[in-house]
Amino acid sequence: MTESDLIPVFDGHNDTLLRLYQSNEADVEKLFIEGTPGGHIDMPRAKKGGFAGGMFAIFPPPIEKTKRSAVP
Repeated sequence: MTESDLIPVFDGHNDTLLRLYQSNEADVEKLFIEGTPGGHIDMPRAKKGGFAGGMFAIFPPPIEKTKRSAVP
């Protein structure tokens, strides 16, 4: 089966960006592009599986209470 024969996949929820952000590896971009032994999505897996797109979630750390401004 070739890549063009695959049914396009849209993943409605994945944590790839969060996993990369939390990684202790020095070059996470390279790991994503070249592939990793673990995890769910990287570029080789996405191409092989017919990944067409998805919703990527990442949550920034909360703002410190002292830095919040009051909104009337």
